[in-house]
Amino acid sequence: MAPRNEERRREILASTYSLLDEASYDRVSLNDIARGAGIKKSLLQRYFPQKIDIIKEMLTTLLDVSYNYMGTLAQDEEPEKDLFQRISNFNMLFFAAVAEDYRMYQFILATVASPDILDVWIDTICNWLRRYIQSRQFNMLDLRCALCFAMGGSMHLFQHQEELGIDYTFFCEKHIRAILEFLNYSAEEIDAICNETEEWIERTDVGSFLEYCRNEIDWIEERDEKIPASF
Repeated sequence: MAPRNEERRREILASTYSLLDEASYDRVSLNDIARGAGIKKSLLQRYFPQKIDIIKEMLTTLLDVSYNYMGTLAQDEEPEKDLFQRISNFNMLFFAAVAEDYRMYQFILATVASPDILDVWIDTICNWLRRYIQSRQFNMLDLRCALCFAMGGSMHLFQHQEELGIDYTFFCEKHIRAILEFLNYSAEEIDAICNETEEWIERTDVGSFLEYCRNEIDWIEERDEKIPASF
């Protein structure tokens, strides 16, 4: 059995995840989260002083666990494979999963609807990427600028994909292309990465990825609701 403080954290995160099914980040309060977890706000704030601290932990966990899944598929891949080929593949797989999982879709939608959260997304991804970047070809300032440039546009497309009539493959490719262009990849290199991602996602089992995430993240639960058809 998990220690009580770990179980309490799980209850807080699960409460937040459930509340974001129905409302955007801005409309969910600490009181709402505490009520859902069956505790007082003062106790919740011993674990997470601010609401944004909860989102930071959830995003970090989601990125860590979901990217770890890539390691389970990498046995037959070259160790020197370009980092951004892996990131491009991961980006496509992540949003393919979001397209199939209502709660994950709602969580992403609810968080990106708040302008304040974009900086949290960028900070979280920068801190996450820092662990994997060993080449001197990149520095964190370049990466942060690339993410600022790319994520604003791609998250806007994500929010409005239904009325725009686009699917996840469209904005995933636009996202990675924007990052790579900012980092001075050549057009040929970018095309090669995007083409390999397109081929890779067709032979990758999205269901296995979702099952892995649900097993590894104890506040993620599945529901039966369907994603909008255009997604």
